[in-house]
Amino acid sequence: MGNPAKPINLLTRKDFDASVVGRILRWSLIYGRYIIVSTEIIVLLAFIYRFSLDRQITDLNEEIEQKSAIVIANQAFEKSFRNLQSRVDQIAGLFTDQDIVPQIVHHLEQITPAGVYFTTLSFKQDGVTIQATANTSTSLTLFTNNLKTSKYLGDVSITNLQRDVSGTGALKFQITTSLKSLTPENETVPQP
Repeated sequence: MGNPAKPINLLTRKDFDASVVGRILRWSLIYGRYIIVSTEIIVLLAFIYRFSLDRQITDLNEEIEQKSAIVIANQAFEKSFRNLQSRVDQIAGLFTDQDIVPQIVHHLEQITPAGVYFTTLSFKQDGVTIQATANTSTSLTLFTNNLKTSKYLGDVSITNLQRDVSGTGALKFQITTSLKSLTPENETVPQP
């Protein structure tokens, strides 16, 4: 029997490492597999991370649906609560307005001179309208001056002024004023 066959290498090791193709091939065989393995690991990690993100999105969507159901279930309660709150605010405003009227009436009582008699006194949210009769023009002048210097009332305007036809010489008039602050409790006004 003969000798076993010997492998024949036509390209010697020195020549293979010296050529550009050999160096590139050797580098790609050594380092290329590390690059491919690390890339596959990165892709695998991204794939796993995507599954965790999908799970988080699913959990968040379920949580949104649950909270939406709670909000929808409580809409009727919230509507009735807001309606009740609105009514409470209106009632509180009425109580506040009730405090204003006696203060203004008391104030008008203090600053109205003798000879001026009220026919009608009406209150609005932003002012007061007074229909009255004055025996003399001096009483009317004093009354309008008292209104103009009032700490409670401002923007005094006489909208209707006429002589009484009964022959007494009285003046019928209508005055509209706006409301200022109601903080002062007493105000002294000189009487004629």
